[in-house]
Amino acid sequence: MSNLLKVVGERVRYFRKMKGLTQEELAKKADIHYTYIGGIERGERNISLETIEKLSKALDVPPSVIFQNEISDFSSNDLNREKILKLHNQLLDSRNTKEILLIHETVQKIISLIDS
Repeated sequence: MSNLLKVVGERVRYFRKMKGLTQEELAKKADIHYTYIGGIERGERNISLETIEKLSKALDVPPSVIFQNEISDFSSNDLNREKILKLHNQLLDSRNTKEILLIHETVQKIISLIDS
């Protein structure tokens, strides 16, 4: 299995679960067969750009984030503040205002715990 297919599959699964969707629900929103979603998530399907576009619209995320392998984005020598902040911005970009506010309040509580 191609590493890119594995990354794409993992990202589709990640965003699907973050949105609280089943494979069947995502398939319906993206107008593709639900068994195809399973194959994508397992990295078994070589999907087209058209399918990436359908999935990104159904998941309400930019197509580019589906290709990002967050684990490989950072090596132990390459962790820096700017990259981490960029990663967090990408995660928040697809969220609605209410969700961002909830995340912000949660982060504030974590920071308070760290500071105490």
